[in-house]
Amino acid sequence: MRIVLVAFLVLLSLATPAQAESPPTGCGFQSLGRLPLTGATTAGTALDGDRVYSVTSSASGPAMLGIRDAADGSLIAERPLPLALGSWAVTVAPDHSVYVGSYNATAGAMGRLFRYDPVADKVSELGIAVPGETFVWTVAASPDGSAVYGGTSPNGRLFRYDTATGRTADLGSPVPGEQFVRDLAVGADGTVYAGVGAQSMKVAVVAPDGAVRQVIEPPVEGAGYAYDLDLVGHHLLVRFTTSTGANPMGVYDLAAKAWKDVVPDVDSLTVGGGRHGHTVHLVQDDELIEYDLKSGKITKLGFGDFGGGAARTLGWIGTTLVGTSSTGRLWHYDRRAGKGVLFESTLTGQPVSIRSMGVGPDGRIYAGGFFTGGLASYDPATGETRSWPNVGQSEGIVTHRGKLYLGVYPGARIYEFDGEQPRLLLGLGEQEQDRPFAMVSAGDWLAFGTVPKAGVLGGALGLLDPATGEKVIERDLIPGHSIIGLAYRDGVLYGTTSAFGGTNVPQGEAQAFAYDVAGRSLKWRTTPVPGNLALGSLAFDGAGRLWGLSPDSLFELDPATGRALRTVKHQTYPWQTVSQVWLDTYVEAGRDGMLYGKVQGKVYRIDPVTMKLTLIVRPISNLVKGADGHMYLSRFESFSTYRLC
Repeated sequence: MRIVLVAFLVLLSLATPAQAESPPTGCGFQSLGRLPLTGATTAGTALDGDRVYSVTSSASGPAMLGIRDAADGSLIAERPLPLALGSWAVTVAPDHSVYVGSYNATAGAMGRLFRYDPVADKVSELGIAVPGETFVWTVAASPDGSAVYGGTSPNGRLFRYDTATGRTADLGSPVPGEQFVRDLAVGADGTVYAGVGAQSMKVAVVAPDGAVRQVIEPPVEGAGYAYDLDLVGHHLLVRFTTSTGANPMGVYDLAAKAWKDVVPDVDSLTVGGGRHGHTVHLVQDDELIEYDLKSGKITKLGFGDFGGGAARTLGWIGTTLVGTSSTGRLWHYDRRAGKGVLFESTLTGQPVSIRSMGVGPDGRIYAGGFFTGGLASYDPATGETRSWPNVGQSEGIVTHRGKLYLGVYPGARIYEFDGEQPRLLLGLGEQEQDRPFAMVSAGDWLAFGTVPKAGVLGGALGLLDPATGEKVIERDLIPGHSIIGLAYRDGVLYGTTSAFGGTNVPQGEAQAFAYDVAGRSLKWRTTPVPGNLALGSLAFDGAGRLWGLSPDSLFELDPATGRALRTVKHQTYPWQTVSQVWLDTYVEAGRDGMLYGKVQGKVYRIDPVTMKLTLIVRPISNLVKGADGHMYLSRFESFSTYRLC
């Protein structure tokens, strides 16, 4: 799923001091403040007259509704959206009210709906859109202003907000079994068109009351999403994102009830926002193009400076097309002059959540940012921090043979990073892979395990020799499963899986396995914790024992056979109701002979003799052992250490 298109042009910031005692001394838990990870990520944006409305995401909230002058991008105001972390969903109703659908997986927050009144300059929080749904992906207002429709995940619900009564109705799943209602368009007669995913890419045609009238099959094969929808006259434009990374746009004739054309490689987030008569403006191969709906002719316009990220065409001010980038920048294209201009972002950068952490060859702790991306480092010896803001979302970070490697989403891309400029080594987008969570140094090989793209089953185990470029990719090694945990010893890779791939349907129970690197073969595979759908991370301790930590169990494996030698259930986990679980644990041997683990947002000290877990701190999102032997932790944008004495 293409969420953010990130250019790896790295801009190195000045070194900055940590926001706490640096370096820390003493024992136990100590806050280190924040790492320099900030950004203005604006996935959701809309144009109304001379104003551009954009929502800037924030690590721990609140997200901010930014109001800018469409003529020059100057900032008019920013207003907080309580209990929202960000938004892809912004629309303007006929009365100029701005409606925002948000995301937040925190219990009690969830996906909410907001209304901004530009006359009163007031944000009103309208409540959770659909109970249990964490993400409102799209909102669209009816032409008569009577309703605002929205689509959600993880259960693919459609809802209707009545603007007169203030009541929200759950209209159900227009295509049962799909996880996402990804985008909406509303016709002049009130008909709602709902694009779904992550498997079928169908478009549901829905009456204003929620009754499904028709389901339109996609003109392309495979799994993915009907990602962007727009109505232009009697044409329905649908941009699909597929599991192979392709982004074709289908042109559907509503009168003939048939697909008229398929335009390849459309990358803009909206496909009708740049309408001018019977032409629409799209982004193809990083360049603005004009597509004629009557003839199907494509004209390249020679402009492609959108400011990085994903471009979105919004609409027109006279002869000027106004657009934005997901990096927070605004751009213009004058169709008469045939020239474009890019404006610097005036939005306030917000803290970025730490997505992943790893230890570099220089002993620094490296942290990758969520969504916006970015990479930051912390030097335990001096307390200095550095940042590289335009690095993509790193799912895995590891040192191999004296160099740092990043596993980046989307497309399961592997980069080598020398502290100045990252270098792309390979990507598995064409093999339908997305998230390289598991990374480990395995002798001469850099080994990694992946989660496939949304709607796809079957992760991959990858081996890469950076010195020679030789690679081995074992797709679907454990059928239907993602590979989420790896450990290495004496020529053997030990791994764990999640029974979830890119779908919300588990493929049996999670497994552990051993893979002979030289022989390119499985030595064994087992189900060490019956009932678990994801096993989590693995680590060897100083005595050569192999440990695994799953969301509800701690277990010791026999490296020779994979048999569970000992297992203890440390807490409960709602396996019967979860819709997707990938990597949610971390386990590492401490220098004091204890194990340290992170699971369900808590960090524990674990006695390997008694297998007793002692709570250290909560809530925590990430844990890693530093080269200095101390533990480093993060929660949203906050960074801390637990010093072992």
